[in-house]
Amino acid sequence: MSKHLKTYIGGQVKTLRRQSGLTQAELGEKIGRTAEAISNIETGKSLPSLDTLIAVAEALSVPLTDFFPSGSVDLDRSANRLKLEAEAMAVLRGLSDKPLTVALAQIKALGEL
Repeated sequence: MSKHLKTYIGGQVKTLRRQSGLTQAELGEKIGRTAEAISNIETGKSLPSLDTLIAVAEALSVPLTDFFPSGSVDLDRSANRLKLEAEAMAVLRGLSDKPLTVALAQIKALGEL
């Protein structure tokens, strides 16, 4: 598995965990893993098994698909860029329609700079 995809998945886990108001230790406890294991996933040091990722999705009440990019992963992008994109996608998915419309307008305006 590509390091980039591990970084993306880890970024999604971190962002979605934070949005749920959980610490690494609390998430780990919910799924039977240690805080260190959660940290290793979030930093892209380790790739969670499918069973672990399913447990994380259930613990955070999000669809499993939220951990994966909607398209292909651009291998020319830096790991930091992929983390930022993962965080942005998680935030956007959590917005209701009206704030999402505002956010999209702001993103488009930034893209025109």
